[in-house]
Parts: sequence; C-alpha cells; structure tokens
Amino acid sequence: MNSVIMITQFFFTLVIGMYFFTKLRNEKSDSETLANNSKKEAEHLNCMRHIHLSEPVTETARPKNVNEIIGQDDGIRAIKAALCGPDPQHILIYGPAGVGKTAAARVALECAKKSNGTPFSKNAKFIETDATIMRYDERSIADPLIGSVHDPIYQGAGAYGVAGVPQVKEGAVSKAHGGVLFIDEIGELQTCQINKLLKVLEDRKVMFESAYYSEENKKIPTYIHDVFKNGIPADFRLIGATTRKPEEIPEAVRSRCVEIYFNPLTRDNIEKIIYGAAERIKINIEQNAVEMIARYAKNGRDAVKILQMAKNIIFLDNRRNVTLDDIAWILKTCHYTNGYISSDEKIIDISVIKPK
Repeated sequence: MNSVIMITQFFFTLVIGMYFFTKLRNEKSDSETLANNSKKEAEHLNCMRHIHLSEPVTETARPKNVNEIIGQDDGIRAIKAALCGPDPQHILIYGPAGVGKTAAARVALECAKKSNGTPFSKNAKFIETDATIMRYDERSIADPLIGSVHDPIYQGAGAYGVAGVPQVKEGAVSKAHGGVLFIDEIGELQTCQINKLLKVLEDRKVMFESAYYSEENKKIPTYIHDVFKNGIPADFRLIGATTRKPEEIPEAVRSRCVEIYFNPLTRDNIEKIIYGAAERIKINIEQNAVEMIARYAKNGRDAVKILQMAKNIIFLDNRRNVTLDDIAWILKTCHYTNGYISSDEKIIDISVIKPK
C-alpha cells in the first residue's frame, strides 16, 4: 500500500515538475523571441530616423514671426489684442486656405509670452491638432482631443489590467495646460467632441468616469484616485482656424471666442510672399516671372508651390535665374487657371511658351 502511494506521489511530482519546466522553458523562449524582435525593430526604427529628405520649400518659406505674415495686418493686430496681455481670450480665425491662419497661430503664443503681465510662462506649450484627422471612439476608448480611460477589459493582461485598475490617458486639452491649443479646421469636429471641448473650456479641467473605478479599491494608485476625484487640469487658450463661414460654426463655440477674419491675399501680397520665399531658398527670379505667379496663384501656398517647381527646373538645367518662360511652362503643365488678371491687362498666352 505504501509503495503504491509513493509511486503515485512520484508520478504526480514528475507531472507537475514537467509542467513547470515546460512553462519556464516556453516563457524563456518567448522572452528571447520578444527581445530579438524588439532589437530588430529598434534597429529598423533607428535606421529610419537617420534618413532625411530635404525640407519642403513650403516649410522653409513659412513665416517665423508676425512681421513675416503678409497681408493680414488687421488680423495680426486683433490676435495680439486677444491673446497678449494679462487677460488672453479664446480665438476663432476665419479665412480662405493659404492666407496665414496657421502661421499666425503658431507665432501668436511666442508673441504673447513677451507681452507685459502675461499669464503664459516661458515654457508654455503650443499644442497643434487637426480636426479633419481627429480620431474619436464613441466608447471613449480613444479620444486624442479630450483624453480617455483605458478600462481593464480593453487593456489586456498588463499589470494594471490584471489588477483591475483603469488608466487615464491625457488628451490634447491637458497637454496644452498653461499654453495654447490650436485646432485647425475646427468646424470639422463632431458635435460630441465640440460639446466635450466646451465643457473643458468652462471647467478648465477634464473629468473622467469608469465603471471599474472604486474609491474603496486599495490597488488603485493614489494619483489615479486623485484624477477621478479632481480631474486633470486643462487651463489653456483655444485658437481655432477654419475655412468655413461663421454661420457654419456652432454658436456655442463662437460665443466663447473672439472672432478674427483673415482676408484673401491681393496680388501685391502674393508678390511679397514670392520675393520673401525666393530669398529664403536662395534663388533669383525675374520680376515679370513674379508678376506671372501672382496672377495665377490663389494664395501664398500656391505661389510657393509654383516657386518650388521653378527652383527644381533651374537646378536640373544648371541655371541660376527663374524666368518668365519657366513659370509659364509650369502654369500650362499644371493647369493653373488665371484668377487675378483684369480685363485691361495684356494676357500672355502660356500655351505657346516653353522653358529655355
């Protein structure tokens, strides 16, 4: 009888030992595979980061300060009045594409930091987002604008998930705390996103909820208790830009913002942009070529794109100057339509012009 018991115990001991041995070996193999894959991906990522193309001319020519923004003197002055000083306000900028709305927003905070009595610190952040690509999940699993809660059911088997602890992920409104949140094409936000954004503007903080949160749960870290009880600070100034008409923007948003209007660029404005861009990218361009671009370009962005094509043409031809023929060929080839020429001006037939 004793021998049977001993044999049985030995058998179970052997089975259990083999189970844990196999499990440890598999875990070791998984760890080694994970480490090898991680090393390969890290090397690949590092390799990618060492590959750089030239900076696009549209970026090189982008205004770096308010004085370089052409044709929007009143708009720039209005932005300064709204954002600079001791009481900065939320701002909505209306205007066509390519007239400097984004450029103005980017330099506005730097201008505000230098104003007397400003509440912005030297380290105040400028957080830029684009409403046209803003992801949103109705279950609040992902919300890059407001922030979201990753509940254990969605987190998988990580340390927090196993412990049943919900994790809060900050959104752009919290990242912009103490600075400026810029939302390009703000009119493209969904209604639910706008309502949440307005609540944040009112409360200057973001509150979160989760069915998995309990004040009595001792496993939940102190800072997560703090977040669910008091929220995450989100005290910022909003700058929204849009190509839509004012009546297409929700009244609740408009009522909280100073509305500023950027004008379509005149031909003289576009000529100044071309000369400035040509100087930055270090090319020579004939005056009549500049005038031709200004006739066809609908905005500053168009003008710079044409200039970039011209730069490449003279580079391929080993020349130094951009001529009228170069510009006429680009306009014809890329099917630009004449938007600015008036009836009393001499029209140049670009269809018969070829680059030298």
